[in-house]
Amino acid sequence: MAGEMGGIRDVAIAKRSETTTEVSVGHEGGFGFNSTKVLSAARMLFGAIFLFDGILKWALLSSGQLQGIVQGYGVDVLSNNWLLFGVLVAVGETAAGSALLIGLFQRPAAIAAATIMMFIWGFGNLSATGNYWGISSGYTDPGGDLMLALIFGVLIFAPTAYGLASRFHLRERFSATTWTGKIARFVIG
Repeated sequence: MAGEMGGIRDVAIAKRSETTTEVSVGHEGGFGFNSTKVLSAARMLFGAIFLFDGILKWALLSSGQLQGIVQGYGVDVLSNNWLLFGVLVAVGETAAGSALLIGLFQRPAAIAAATIMMFIWGFGNLSATGNYWGISSGYTDPGGDLMLALIFGVLIFAPTAYGLASRFHLRERFSATTWTGKIARFVIG
C-alpha cells in the first residue's frame, strides 16, 4: 500500500514469517518504525534494569542492609521472614532479568517479573496499621513498582524476536498442533 500526500509518502509493509510479524511504517527519508525491534529493545532494556535490581538485592544482603529494608515495610509476615522474602525476590529478579535480557524463556520471565513487582507494590502500599491505602515508612514511590509491573505485563505478549530462542529457532522444534507443543512454544518464548 502506498499513498502520496503533500510530498510525504507513507508506506506500510507487512512481512510474515514463521515466528514474528513485522510491520514497518516509513517516510521518504528512510525513517521507519519496526514494532518487533522496538519491543525487543524494551525487553532487553527492562531485563537489564531488573537484572541490576537483582544484583543490588544480593549486594544489600551481603552488606547486611537487606533486613532493614524488608522490615521497613512494617508487615509482620515480611519482618519475621525477612531472609526468605529477600532471597526469593533477589533470585526472582536476577533470573527474570537475565532471561529477559538474553531472550530465552521470555514469557515466563515477564510473568514472574510482573508478579514480583505487583507483590512489592502491594506490600509497599501496606502501612504499619494494615491499611492498604497508606504508605509504610521508608517507602516513597509505590507508583514505580506498578508501572514496572504493567510494562512486564506488556512484555508477556511482545514478539519473541532478537533473542536466543529465536536465534536458535527453539520454538520451531515443537509442534504447534499439540498441547504439549503449544505449552513448550509459550515457555521457550
